[in-house]
Amino acid sequence: MKRFAISVLLAACTGSPTNATCPTENAPTYASFGQPFLATYCTGCHSATAADRHGAPASENYDTEDDVRAHALAIDEVAAKGPDATNTAMPRLDGTVAHAPSDSEREQLGAFLACMAAE
Repeated sequence: MKRFAISVLLAACTGSPTNATCPTENAPTYASFGQPFLATYCTGCHSATAADRHGAPASENYDTEDDVRAHALAIDEVAAKGPDATNTAMPRLDGTVAHAPSDSEREQLGAFLACMAAE
C-alpha cells in the first residue's frame, strides 16, 4: 500500500515535457536567467545548505549550473512552460516563496532548460 501511495504522489508532482526550444537570439543563460530564477523560486528547498527542505529530496540540489543540468528534465516537468505543457507543481506555495512564477517566467525557464540541453 505504501508503494502505491508513493507512486501516486510522484505521479501527481510530475507533469509532461514542455518541448520548449532555445531561442536563436537573446538565449537565456545560467547567469542571466537560471541562477536568479532558481534563487527566487527553488533553492530555498533544493539546496545542500537549505535548513528546511520542506520535503525536497536530499539528492535534488540546484546550487550550481551542473546541478541544474543534472535535473533539467525533472525541473521542466514540474515548473516550466512550453508549447506542449504548462507545469505548475513547483514551487509549492508553502511559505518558502512569496509567489509563484508567472507564465512568462515559466516560459523563460523552459527556454533556459532547452538551451542547456542544446549545449
